[in-house]
Amino acid sequence: MSEPAAPPPAEAAFPRRRIGGAIHLQQDRGSVWLGWFFGGLIVVIVAALFLGRFARSEAVRGYVSAASGLTRLDAQAAGIVREIGVKQGDTVARGQRLMQIELREQITGGVSTVGATLRSLQERRRTLKGEQARLSAYLDSTRGDRGETERNVAAVVKALDEQERTLKEGLRQQEEMTARVEAYLKQGYATREALNSQRRIALDYARQIAELRARRAELKQGTAERLRAQRTGDTEKAAQLATTEAELSAVEAQITSLGAQSRIDVVAPVDGQVAGLYVEPGASVSADHVVAILGDTRADPVVVLEVPARAIGLAKVGQEVVLKYDAFPFKTFGIAHGTITVISATPLRNPMLGAPDEGAGEAGAAPRQSVYRVEVRPTARTMRAYGVDEPIRIGSTLSADIVVEKRRLIDWMLDPIRAMRGRG
Repeated sequence: MSEPAAPPPAEAAFPRRRIGGAIHLQQDRGSVWLGWFFGGLIVVIVAALFLGRFARSEAVRGYVSAASGLTRLDAQAAGIVREIGVKQGDTVARGQRLMQIELREQITGGVSTVGATLRSLQERRRTLKGEQARLSAYLDSTRGDRGETERNVAAVVKALDEQERTLKEGLRQQEEMTARVEAYLKQGYATREALNSQRRIALDYARQIAELRARRAELKQGTAERLRAQRTGDTEKAAQLATTEAELSAVEAQITSLGAQSRIDVVAPVDGQVAGLYVEPGASVSADHVVAILGDTRADPVVVLEVPARAIGLAKVGQEVVLKYDAFPFKTFGIAHGTITVISATPLRNPMLGAPDEGAGEAGAAPRQSVYRVEVRPTARTMRAYGVDEPIRIGSTLSADIVVEKRRLIDWMLDPIRAMRGRG
C-alpha cells in the first residue's frame, strides 16, 4: 500500500509578498501625564504623612485675675459654705463680708452638743425676756400709781391748807368779835352770856383747825408710809430686774459665743476686686481650703485656667493659647491670644480626696481627674468692641483652647494597626 501524499508547504499555498514602507512608533501622552500626576500625588501624600503634623486642642474654663496685689482667703476652719454675698468680679471694701461658713458640729450620742446647748440657752433667753417684760411692766405701773397718789395727796393737802386758811381767818374775826363783846361787857353794854357764846364760837374754830391739822398730818403720814412701801417693793423688783437683765446679758453672750463657734465670716482684709471664687453654697471646705482671691483693680490682668490632667501633658511655658472671653462673644468680636507663663507643679484638686459618693450613681460618669492651675498672660488688656477698646475686667470668665496633642499623620493612621497588633 502506498503512503499518503504530504501536504503542500505554506509557501506553496500562499506566495510571499514583500511589504514596503516605514514603521512609526507613537506614545500615548495622556497616559504619561496621568502617570506623572498620580506618581507626584503619591509622593505628596507620603511626604504629608511623614512630615505633616496633627494638632488637637482642649477647651478649658478660666477667669481673669490680677498679676499682682493678690490676697488669698482661706476657710480657716472645716465646715460648709452656707452663704456667699458677692460674685466674681465684684468690687469690695475692707471688712465687707464675702461669705459665711457653718462649722462642723461635734456629735455625741447622735446629738449635736453645740446645737443642744444653743437650744437650751435660747429657751432660757425666752424665759428671761418674759420675766424682764413682766418686771418692767410692774415697775412702770407702780411708778404711775405712785405719781398718781402723790398728785392726789398734794391736791388734798392743798384743799386742807385752803380750808385751814379759811378757818384761821374765821378764828381771827371771831377773836376780834370776842374782844369787842368783852369790852362792851366792861362798859355794861353786853352780858356775860354773850361773851361766853362768842368764846365758844372761837373755841370751835380752834377745834376745827386742830382737827384739820391732825387729819392733814395723818394723811401725810399714811401717804408717806404707803409710798415708802411702794418704793421698797419697787427697789426689790428693780433688783430682780437688774439680776434678770444681767443673766440675760450673760445668756446672750453665750449664744453669741456659740454662734461664733458654729459659724465664721470670711471678710475682705483689703479693698479690691473679687478675682476668684472657688466655692459654691453648700460646698464642704477644709481649714486650709482657698475660698476666694482678691486682686488689685489697677494691676495687669492674668488669665487663670483650671486645666484637667488630660490636657496638661503638652502644655508648655511660652505656648500660645486662644482666649474666648464670655463678655465678648468670639463670633462677634473675635478671639484673643495669650502666652502661658506659669504651670503649677501640683494639682489644685486631687481626685483621691473627693467625696466617696461624688460621681457615683451615674452610669457612664466620667472619671474624676486632677486639675492644675495654669496662668496665661494675655497679649492685650482690652478687646475691640464696636470701635471702642473695652478693658478686660478682673473676675470675668472665659474659655481657652490649649494644644494637647501633636502627632505625625502617619502615626495617627498606623495607630489602629498597632492597636490590633497589641491585642493580637
